[in-house]
Amino acid sequence: MTSTPSASKSAPASLNQLLQKLLRQGHTGWQLVGAFIGGCIGLLMLLGAVQLYFDVARLLSGPEGEGQQFVQINKQVSLLNTIGGAARFTPEEIATIEKEPFIKAVGPFTSNDFKVGASSPTLGFYTELFFEAIPEQFLDFPTGGFQWEEGDEVLPIVMARDYLALYNFGFAPSQGLPQFNQSTIKRASFTINIRGGNSRAQFRGKIIGFSDRINSILVPQSFMDWANAQYGQGEKTGAARLMLEVDNPLSDTFRDFIKEGGYELSTGRLIGGQFSFLINLLTGLIFFIGFLIVLLAGLVFALNFNLLLAKARNEVQLLLQLGFKSQQIYQIFDRRVRWMYLGILLIAVVLLQIVHFAIGAWLESQGYPISGWLHWSVPVLAVLLLGLIYWLTARSLRRSIG
Repeated sequence: MTSTPSASKSAPASLNQLLQKLLRQGHTGWQLVGAFIGGCIGLLMLLGAVQLYFDVARLLSGPEGEGQQFVQINKQVSLLNTIGGAARFTPEEIATIEKEPFIKAVGPFTSNDFKVGASSPTLGFYTELFFEAIPEQFLDFPTGGFQWEEGDEVLPIVMARDYLALYNFGFAPSQGLPQFNQSTIKRASFTINIRGGNSRAQFRGKIIGFSDRINSILVPQSFMDWANAQYGQGEKTGAARLMLEVDNPLSDTFRDFIKEGGYELSTGRLIGGQFSFLINLLTGLIFFIGFLIVLLAGLVFALNFNLLLAKARNEVQLLLQLGFKSQQIYQIFDRRVRWMYLGILLIAVVLLQIVHFAIGAWLESQGYPISGWLHWSVPVLAVLLLGLIYWLTARSLRRSIG
């Protein structure tokens, strides 16, 4: 049976009207809406897990790049080695540790051999302090402002991020002092007094950053060497702690090294160790759950449209007998499927970008700078995944109509 030009022009409109009628008869609207919402949630979880992985990798890697794993070790403290001064590492012991094949680098901590105090006339407090220094390659913050030369009045200081929490919720309330966030404390300055023997010196201390890797109060190595030479008592020899860059802090070889050497791991954060492992495990779990939800949403789409075709089998057969091609019928269903997947893609990516902007701004205010934009692989993964599920759905529809 041949169709006239006017009939051909009205065919798409007639098919659209019939499709709307069939959808109303099928009563599948709520199921499609549920699948659409589920697809958005699943894709959001999946993409969020991928973005979380990149954000955590960026935060853990620090300025030195990805793949670095650091631990801090010290000798076990006992009454015997404390009296004899054996709790410190000698240069010979450090050289032996450096030769271990699973250790990439060793950074000895240099501690102050003089008295240190910090005061602020404005805030009305005085406290004794300690300082440490470590080679620059082991630092996990930008070192541009962490420099000191003899004659400088300003002493740049970096403290462990956890120390600020201890001050805000421990020291400050008990002393009636104000609390600080990371941005405001960087604007404050303190008077640093050092003394040794009959000599004294005064500097203006300024906190320029925070460290997640090192639980200490750090000053530049150049200042520590100068101050120990000028005001030190010559009583401290060797390093009390070592920073190690290792291949894998969770390996049996490294654990045996710690046990046999009588060392202790610092209670500070194990960068790249258990923390990184747990984050990666959690990220993988969220990714897997999100992938299953997206896959199930695609399956629901396919089943609903196939069920709709099964219920409208007689009407579809009638259209085919009237001369309409199966490709015309397929295109109408395919158009609806495309718009649904496109809607899921746009909603998930845009919503994730908005949430990531908000979280990124909050993290930056807390001293954890991350990019506000999604990693380029996140939208690419979304397009590839939904493209694959769309292809499978379209293939199923084509077979059903054919």
